[in-house]
Amino acid sequence: MNTLRTVGLFISGCSGRFWGSSGHTAHEVLQCGMWQDSCSEVSRTSVEHKQPALRPFVILTTMKYLLVLTVFSFFFYQVRALDLKLNGFNYDNRFDLKVNQSKTIKCDVVNNSNTETLIWYRGTQQVDIKPENSLNTSTVCLPAVAPDDNGISFTCLLKSDMTIKRSVQLNVLFEPILSGDTKTITQAGQNVQLTCGFKANPAVAMSWRQNDSIVSFPSRFEQSMSSNTWTLSITKVEMSDTANYTCVAVTASGNVTTLIFELIVGERQPGLPVEAIGGAVVVAFLIICFGLFARRQKIFKQCMKNKHNTAM
Repeated sequence: MNTLRTVGLFISGCSGRFWGSSGHTAHEVLQCGMWQDSCSEVSRTSVEHKQPALRPFVILTTMKYLLVLTVFSFFFYQVRALDLKLNGFNYDNRFDLKVNQSKTIKCDVVNNSNTETLIWYRGTQQVDIKPENSLNTSTVCLPAVAPDDNGISFTCLLKSDMTIKRSVQLNVLFEPILSGDTKTITQAGQNVQLTCGFKANPAVAMSWRQNDSIVSFPSRFEQSMSSNTWTLSITKVEMSDTANYTCVAVTASGNVTTLIFELIVGERQPGLPVEAIGGAVVVAFLIICFGLFARRQKIFKQCMKNKHNTAM
């Protein structure tokens, strides 16, 4: 504001240099420096010849510009002032937490002129909070975070304008958690999959061991990974594949977590030949048909006799 007032005074005092009579030279105009306290001797000489009617016009124009700038600055300040802070941060953030660690998330309205109501979301679900915990300042308490809370976002919003919001994402750090069906019994020649489910944060390196030894598996063995499973697939297992297979997870710090899968491959049981069974069924059907055909007359007479007795 002081700068604009100085500019206005300067324009008022030196307006004659820019809008003065035609008798002024370019040299005289240049003598009026941008931030000088007064005009030079040459300029002061020519002040007598300026047009007095232009001074009110310059002052009025300057006041109009100052008024517009003041109004614009006021509204711009008001728009920028209303904001939210989460635990003192006025931007979206991430909290690194350990399993079973507790955390309180505090949301504050910043530079508000009226009482504002706050609401919370956990992911896409609204959090139920008490009314007294929603005015201008609101808190959400997490008593003990779990691995399943990893990646969950908590968002604080202004109820009167839900475009004004701040979010925090939970980054829950925990050691690998392994799971799966740890005992498999099968017969030689079958295809087998040993599936080790895992969860970890941060990410871990996964591998399989046979009888607790690092081995080079034959081509019948294939290791594959999805987002949360580590699988060992064995094509046409052999009895020699019977062993303990260990699912191994190693963290970046070198911590090792294991889960043992027991595979028992039995001798292949001989199955009944399908062709022989099918042939026996056909033969039996034909024998029954021929027997009925050979005794057709006797069966017919018996049926007629039963019919006659019924009629009597």
